[in-house]
Amino acid sequence: MKQCTVSELKKTLRAEILSQRRDMEEYVRKEYDEKIYNNLIRYKKIVRCDTFLVYASSPAEVDTRHFITAMLSEGCTVAVPKCVGKEMRFLTIRSLNSLVKSRFGVDEPADGNEITAFDDTVCIVPALRFDRSGYRLGWGGGFYDRFLAGYSGYSIGICYEQCCGDVPRDGYDLNVNTVITENGIYY
Repeated sequence: MKQCTVSELKKTLRAEILSQRRDMEEYVRKEYDEKIYNNLIRYKKIVRCDTFLVYASSPAEVDTRHFITAMLSEGCTVAVPKCVGKEMRFLTIRSLNSLVKSRFGVDEPADGNEITAFDDTVCIVPALRFDRSGYRLGWGGGFYDRFLAGYSGYSIGICYEQCCGDVPRDGYDLNVNTVITENGIYY
């Protein structure tokens, strides 16, 4: 019997999880998004921080737009990733209206000030799946793995509980500090 490589396992798992997310009822997704948001804004690292690095969610991801709007209204600094080559840069935004579609079809800042000092920041990290140790299955581009390798702030993964489970790992995979789902917080 042929053994699958980690990359083949990840590809298969991505397809399964995307199918699960597509099958999720809209009212269930909204309920889970609201619970994740509430768990997130009450988390001690969020309460104590005023600079956030946050992806602008697509319909297939846990919603971050409510969080972004709330943090901006509280006067916090919010930066959204912009892909430049194979790297991500986090540029500040003043509203979600300043985002444009990237070559990958995701919303990113057209311009803004780049955040380069990360010590006192919290990065909200997307994934298709997280395991209980904070390792993630991303979309496959490696952008967050490369970014997290040099990131000195605190990282939080957000994910639907049904998408938590085993994650195949390569040597370059990095974990986040905390994972937040609709059911709770995992360290």
